[in-house]
Amino acid sequence: MLRLAVPFVLAAVLTGCSSKEPGTPSAGNQTGGTPTTGTSAGTAPVNRPKAVDLKTLDPCSLITPAAKTSLGLGVVEPGNPLPEYGDGSKRCNETYADHKYIANIHTLVNGGVDRLKKTTGEAKLTPLQVAGYPAYLTKTESPGSAGACEIYIDAHDEQLLLVTGVAGFGDKSATVDGACERAKALAEAAGAVLATK
Repeated sequence: MLRLAVPFVLAAVLTGCSSKEPGTPSAGNQTGGTPTTGTSAGTAPVNRPKAVDLKTLDPCSLITPAAKTSLGLGVVEPGNPLPEYGDGSKRCNETYADHKYIANIHTLVNGGVDRLKKTTGEAKLTPLQVAGYPAYLTKTESPGSAGACEIYIDAHDEQLLLVTGVAGFGDKSATVDGACERAKALAEAAGAVLATK
């Protein structure tokens, strides 16, 4: 099982961050299409299609059979969650049929955007929108591969959905940019389903 060295995790470990505050549900319409707001990013309200408590979410449920086919995924299966992502975190592993890339979807339940910006460094994060959700992209090194691309989706206050694409192992044609293309497409597909939960 591949365990990526994630700057988000390393910084938390190196700074001895042991205080964890549980997230609180966002105010707003939790069942309709009206965007909900929260304060995950500090003082500014967060505009989301729907705030979803990731502690109750199976990340594999975000990949529909149609998305699996259209994304070229060969395998979608539960994986071992990483303890550094919080008690109750879950993981889903994806393998592409062409074997050039692999991917993971993690639920991070022990900190949101503020923590991400402090541990990864705001300068290393590229803001983007994923299926209507605020998100952040960063590229990282991944031992034994050409590198990884991580997309953090602000799904709920103090919780993030992490979609990681990793460039193939031993395949010279796999690149970090290719991993980012795959991660973005996977994040869009997962985010669209997330908004319906």
